[in-house]
Amino acid sequence: MSAQPDAGAEPARPFRRRVLGRLAMAVWLTLMWVVLWGDVSLGTVIAGAGVAVGCYGAARLPHLPVRLHFRPAHVLLLFGHIAVEMVVSSVRVAFHALWRPARMRGAIVAVPMRTDADLLLVMVTAGLSLITGSLVIELNRDEGVLYVHGTPVATERSVRLLRRQVRRTEERFVRAFGTQDDIDEFEREERELRRADEENSEEETR
Repeated sequence: MSAQPDAGAEPARPFRRRVLGRLAMAVWLTLMWVVLWGDVSLGTVIAGAGVAVGCYGAARLPHLPVRLHFRPAHVLLLFGHIAVEMVVSSVRVAFHALWRPARMRGAIVAVPMRTDADLLLVMVTAGLSLITGSLVIELNRDEGVLYVHGTPVATERSVRLLRRQVRRTEERFVRAFGTQDDIDEFEREERELRRADEENSEEETR
């Protein structure tokens, strides 16, 4: 008599679906490896892929559902945004370091996030790390706040500029890779954030 499967057990997924389910995360881990090394050579890519596969094999990581949409037009806008920010921030940091070293001060700025998707937040963190003068210190998942160390940041205006840069980068990633639900949530949080900022501005002017 053959054994009957347990009714409460999760049905085993086909091998192909298991592989495809882990492929997106393996590619992302490889990309993060390349970003951390700052080298896009073939050897670095192969090493990153080996580390990603090794992590899955050694730690037996569970399948993580990756829900991303690829929008080519917004991806191009994202790449253009990061490229422009890299150039502008590099020039700004170099100018202050050479001509205004006394103003070369940094500060940790709290920036409320409008998206709650873990993978998108990781993408935003990695994107900000590519921009000279900005470094993510901490991500508070409970409050949805990103703490970014910016340089140079010495005035209230520079704090506002850093927050604006982080929020633009977040928006580019959400619109390039987020699902429709992610975009709807982002726009809803954006409206609430703007309403709160307007209320704070009115209170300050009273």
